[in-house]
Amino acid sequence: MIELNIPGITNVKIENVVFDMNGTLSENGLIKESVKGLLNELSKHAAIYIITSDTFGSANESVKGVNAKLYIIKGDNSAQKKKEMVYKLGYSKTVVIGNGYNDYAMFKQGVIGIGIMESEGLAVKAALHCDIIVTKIENAINLLLNPKKLAATLRN
Repeated sequence: MIELNIPGITNVKIENVVFDMNGTLSENGLIKESVKGLLNELSKHAAIYIITSDTFGSANESVKGVNAKLYIIKGDNSAQKKKEMVYKLGYSKTVVIGNGYNDYAMFKQGVIGIGIMESEGLAVKAALHCDIIVTKIENAINLLLNPKKLAATLRN
């Protein structure tokens, strides 16, 4: 669990971190080894969930060696399916990290939403529903590994 005291707002106990895969954790469907290492470090503090429509067909292979639960979404309405998953995990204890248009609904369900603006961009609708935007997935994970940085960004 990651305990976070956000001055002027609330105390948060983060038990889950939900990641979109494509454009967030991976580029062209592949997760860098350095990101896998950070995910495994984060998994010592919170449960890691990776949600993807598996656009590149590489999700199962890409998450090998990562201590995370992979959920491959089938069919239409992926935004709703992502939102439902975060809701089931519990909004008050779940951080959401993504970049795509279909991530906007799950940003609204999580206690903290972190948008990633890497090479695949950050959809405007998603950006409007995040609490923080960073330029690299490593930065997002490191915010969770060092909660004082996260609190400094979110404090009132």
